[in-house]
Amino acid sequence: MTAWIAAGATIVAALITVLVPLLGSSGGEETTGGAPAAVPSAPPSSPAPGSVPAPASPSPSEETGTPGPDPGSSPAGSELWRGSLLLGTEPKDLDAGQPAAVGYSDEGDVYLLPGGEIEGWNGTVVSLWSGGTDRAPGYEECANTVQAEGARKQRLARNTVLCVRTGAGNIARLELTELDPGGRSGTFGVIIWSVAGRS
Repeated sequence: MTAWIAAGATIVAALITVLVPLLGSSGGEETTGGAPAAVPSAPPSSPAPGSVPAPASPSPSEETGTPGPDPGSSPAGSELWRGSLLLGTEPKDLDAGQPAAVGYSDEGDVYLLPGGEIEGWNGTVVSLWSGGTDRAPGYEECANTVQAEGARKQRLARNTVLCVRTGAGNIARLELTELDPGGRSGTFGVIIWSVAGRS
């Protein structure tokens, strides 16, 4: 008889051990309002082929209303063209990508006068770089020099370095490498830079 009582006590203890956690968890759900346990959300699915993805969050410039850079324009000081240029008595347009002879049209920027002078055309101004020949001026130095000392004409001499502001406002550096004896043509090493918003 004692064996039967011991066996019954063991079964009751086992049932209590199993039922107490189950009743505790169901009671926990009731105390939180009976809300079901949270189900983990599925990962976002990739868009269907051919669908347009949602736009990305706005950039800081869109959030503040400040316009971003125009993709069709070149930033100030970016190089538009570099190369060797033969300049004579017919004006050349320095704003045309690769400088081109345009006659005496409104697009011409610079040409040579017999006797060894360079002249600006169509509002173009030219200044002599006086900062020495050990280092050629960059965009900002040329822009500052031509702003302070630009004139319509400049006399050419051996190793002359010129800064030019074109009719369209771009900045160019012209380094004289060769001048014919009569001064009617000369060869220059040229770099042309854009100003902000121009291309």
